[in-house]
Amino acid sequence: MNNWLSVSLDTVELSLNTKTLELRVNCSGAVWKTDGACGPRVLIQGAEVPFLAAECVSHAVKTTGLGTGILSTFTGLGGLSSLSFHTWVAIEKSSKDIIFEWIPAAEAKNIRIERVLYPAPFEFDEKGGYTALTFMQGVLLPNDWPKEFPALPFGGQLCSQAAYMPWWGQVRGDCGYIAIVQQPWDAALYVNHPAGGPTRTGIGWLPSLGEMGYKRTVRLSFLPRCDYNDLCKQYRSYARMTGLYTTLQEKAARVPRLEQLVGSAVIHLGIKNNVKPESRYYDGEHPEKNRSLTPFSTRADQIRSVKAMGLRKAYLHLDGWGEPGYDNQHPDYLPPCGEAGGWEGLVSLSRACRESGYLFGLHDQYRDYYVDAETYDPQMAVLLADGTRYEHAIWAGGRQNYLCPSLQPGYVRRNFEELIRHGVLLDASYLDVFTCNEPDECAHPLHRVTRRECLNYRRMCFDYLLSRKILPSSEEVADWAMNALVFCHWAPYPSADAGIPVPLFNLVYHDCVIIPWMLGKDQWGTPPGQSGLLHALLNGGIGYFNPACGEREQERHLDQVKTVGALHEKVGMLEMVRHEFLSDDKSLQKTTFADGTTVVVDFTRETHEISLGACGECHDRS
Repeated sequence: MNNWLSVSLDTVELSLNTKTLELRVNCSGAVWKTDGACGPRVLIQGAEVPFLAAECVSHAVKTTGLGTGILSTFTGLGGLSSLSFHTWVAIEKSSKDIIFEWIPAAEAKNIRIERVLYPAPFEFDEKGGYTALTFMQGVLLPNDWPKEFPALPFGGQLCSQAAYMPWWGQVRGDCGYIAIVQQPWDAALYVNHPAGGPTRTGIGWLPSLGEMGYKRTVRLSFLPRCDYNDLCKQYRSYARMTGLYTTLQEKAARVPRLEQLVGSAVIHLGIKNNVKPESRYYDGEHPEKNRSLTPFSTRADQIRSVKAMGLRKAYLHLDGWGEPGYDNQHPDYLPPCGEAGGWEGLVSLSRACRESGYLFGLHDQYRDYYVDAETYDPQMAVLLADGTRYEHAIWAGGRQNYLCPSLQPGYVRRNFEELIRHGVLLDASYLDVFTCNEPDECAHPLHRVTRRECLNYRRMCFDYLLSRKILPSSEEVADWAMNALVFCHWAPYPSADAGIPVPLFNLVYHDCVIIPWMLGKDQWGTPPGQSGLLHALLNGGIGYFNPACGEREQERHLDQVKTVGALHEKVGMLEMVRHEFLSDDKSLQKTTFADGTTVVVDFTRETHEISLGACGECHDRS
């Protein structure tokens, strides 16, 4: 008996086994088949229930104005007569992409779906194949990678450090595919790769405020000849189509001061630390280490000293400037620390930066909601769908909840209007964790917020800064913020266990955001033993400069940030066109930018060679 239903369009054929729900795609002769051992399923109260456990399953071939496909209906999943849904898998007429949709029909009362795992992952057992993952800056996971893939942060939720961009891809031989998640705010990536492989990768759809509620979509584009560079360019086209892609040049039209950030070194300094006893970081054996203070005037003197060294362009990122100290009592952080000089001291420091030709910005935080903040009200904290409030005491300020995202833009406006009114010369600001941590949802009846709305509120905070001609930054990067984010604290690689580091994010968004790099060895986020300087050059980023290091080290470090800055002034607003491995051991790598500029680095010899695109001549080799 033939259990297969098939549809076709031009050179693409799509077949569904109605007995097993295995799916087969034949694209120009390249066949991809889902893994029958881990078919589509629903996680309900900790148990995985396969779609095939539904009491009634039906399938029908349908053709619409947009394409042709198979509509399936599942009723009574797991014996719950009121739990039903549809799936739609189709060949899109215009693109020949395969569209997977999970569509809720009815949800069972008192039974909450925790996750829907659809579509099922493809079989992917070929030696030599690899999976491209947008985990932080990006990795390639070879199918025979000898290490077990680590657990993704934040449960794999997209729109976070777990996936800077909402896609993954797989390449075998000379063909591959990219899977793009079209509702990433309510989705989590899963990667199953035991030591030695193989790899199974897919998506889990999350409920929004306890309900699935709406249609979820994954778009698969199959590429007959490709590598990871081509996957990135496919997604770059999607980002253009959906309006995510916004270049630095477009942002500079809103805030011309952005051009001054191009080629700058980042100087990261602090004013006041104040670690509370309940904090995880409190040192009970050495209580004196829990508090420190540096006057604003001392930091101003350091800035003048750096200028005297000959550093032409820099940006000062200032931590701990508020009265409570670093990571304390947010969002009620004002006034500036009185012991360090108060308003007058902060204004004078901002003027010292402006007189030196440097940019000035402040660290701030609008997610962590500290219980000892002046205006703290537990009713304004995020309320989870189960009626609880998340609480921890990890950071210096001790006990905290999360501030409801709907209140974040108001607090940002309140605080920054006060800074501006007092004459602080702000060029930029850092809003912590917004582009690193997962989106929140709030179930409080007075301020309900979905994860998607949370991201909109975070973006509103960035847009407010832009409206006041202040350049917005955050901890890492995420493509949901590319309309407004100008730069970040860093966007490095995950641990060495995750795979081969590769700049997937920069291959998509290099001309949209500025990324700083720590220039030393063995920094957080750079592969063990590798030079951060070489990664900064390879990625066409900017570098950190520490004015407090010793005199001899300072001179070498100054030369490094100048080298990095000079390259960034050349390529900082350009597309990264291609990345290549030039040696089998991956130690020799090359990037090419849109004007033809190339950067070749050797991580073994710790050398680099930069060739300008305009004339092809090498302007730096060391």
